[in-house]
Amino acid sequence: MLKPGRMKEVADEMQKYIIDLMGLQEIRWQGKGRIDKKEYTLLYSGPEYRTGRFGTGFMISSKTRRTLLLLEPINERIFKIRIKGKFRSMTFIAGHAPTEGKTELEKEEFYEELENVFNPSNDIKAKN
Repeated sequence: MLKPGRMKEVADEMQKYIIDLMGLQEIRWQGKGRIDKKEYTLLYSGPEYRTGRFGTGFMISSKTRRTLLLLEPINERIFKIRIKGKFRSMTFIAGHAPTEGKTELEKEEFYEELENVFNPSNDIKAKN
């Protein structure tokens, strides 16, 4: 998402294929935020002190934006949202796991945090 116009390209693809919710990785923006446009919203979470690495989040349509119950940027690798469905609410988690080149400790910490976020409940859950 660092290149100018990339956010619009993703939004155009969502509209083309009629996608209302898309998990994103490698957003590469600093900090946490929300950008509301007419047709879509970008929700993101990246490193607090550095641009150009990691970052995860969601792009949602304006239709889905109206059903958003919770947005919870956990860290630069995990983002959780909750939306209201017709019969029940649903939780979605976008995650960006460490690659093979990372230390075992980094991998363990990521999966431990993911497990904490992905706790059991009566929701239907989908992992990205």
